[in-house]
Amino acid sequence: MKVLWVSDYTLKHSQGGAQRSNSLIIEEGKKRGHQIIEFSVESPDSLLTPDYDLMVSSNLEALSKKDRFVEWLTTFPKHVRVEHDSNRYLDENSRRSLFKSCRKAFFLSNFHLQQFIDSYGDYFQNAEIIPDPIDPDIFFDKRQERENKILYVGFMHQLKGTNELFSYAVENSDSEFVVAGWTNEYHFIQTCENMPNIEFLGTVPFSEMPNLYNKYQTMFYKPTFYEPYCRAVAEAISCGMDVIGNDLIGCLHHMNEVGKEEMVSQCARAPEIFWESVECL
Repeated sequence: MKVLWVSDYTLKHSQGGAQRSNSLIIEEGKKRGHQIIEFSVESPDSLLTPDYDLMVSSNLEALSKKDRFVEWLTTFPKHVRVEHDSNRYLDENSRRSLFKSCRKAFFLSNFHLQQFIDSYGDYFQNAEIIPDPIDPDIFFDKRQERENKILYVGFMHQLKGTNELFSYAVENSDSEFVVAGWTNEYHFIQTCENMPNIEFLGTVPFSEMPNLYNKYQTMFYKPTFYEPYCRAVAEAISCGMDVIGNDLIGCLHHMNEVGKEEMVSQCARAPEIFWESVECL
């Protein structure tokens, strides 16, 4: 198939979880012989033609601001949606039109889908669940001895549970913590540096993350706003880590539903599952 993949940013522009997930699915599609053209905020509008067998839309917060862009998406005859977030950037009419025009809408977990139903109503009849893709050749349990420390990974922000981490570290002063993260709020870094049981690593390259997940025993992540899946937690579980989390994390709901082994397997097979589903349209 000739496929147009529409998303705000590609992996070249952003190293976020959505971009990594999209990249793994696109890579699998190319292996299966599909011609995939990526359209982002930097792409020329000349690519927006009906000359495709399939159009996939993903993150659209920036692109949705283009004049009548969402309206154009809804007119595409063979359109599937890959949802990564809460979709709060669209008004209700645009959101409803976008999802009703889809042949299929993919959500990251049943928990993710239920948040949409609770927030926007039950008009997601063509929904399917496919978790965040995790590359099993990179993220796996090396069965090595681990340090009994608690790891926090990712963007340091109130919504990402950074204050919850600090509170937990104070309450568990005999435990040692390692923070591998980044932030534009310097007070979070200052707090890390002032707490004797926290080691602050700063930003760790993505290529080093599998080693980090295999080095420590436990990951801490307690967001204050729901995470449709949480790629970092899924990567950590795939590498054999225990998780201190809460009920706002989609992948923990997924693991409770199907078990750890099956959850890890579904993440590994997610790109194949996606293409098997859309190739039948």
